[in-house]
Amino acid sequence: MTVPVQAHPFQVVSEVNAVPGLPLDTVVISESVSLILELREALPSAALRALWMSWLSGHFALLLPALTASSSHPPETRDDQLIAEAINFVRGVLERGLPEEAEAAYVQLQELARTCRFLLGLASDLFQHNP
Repeated sequence: MTVPVQAHPFQVVSEVNAVPGLPLDTVVISESVSLILELREALPSAALRALWMSWLSGHFALLLPALTASSSHPPETRDDQLIAEAINFVRGVLERGLPEEAEAAYVQLQELARTCRFLLGLASDLFQHNP
């Protein structure tokens, strides 16, 4: 049984055009991450995986500069190290792109979506404490 998946449009911002201090739309980012992480019986199509990758790339274009700017000093705590490792993981995946094989690409998207959710929580905390 296949389940139809409806994609909703999300604005994608390239890292080049990212504006420092741009407010995060936590609802949009959370909704897109939840959509990517929904349980499915069939693998999403290549076109849908590419769309999701563009969403996540746009979200990371907003999140990474904010988190990088807030931790411009060397990681001192385990939390700082975790954030630095997550940022390096995301940058590596974005540089390499998704694997060719459909199942591996989908797993990579799910890992990116979970990382996006984690970084969104950190960025939200950061913005609440440093408006």
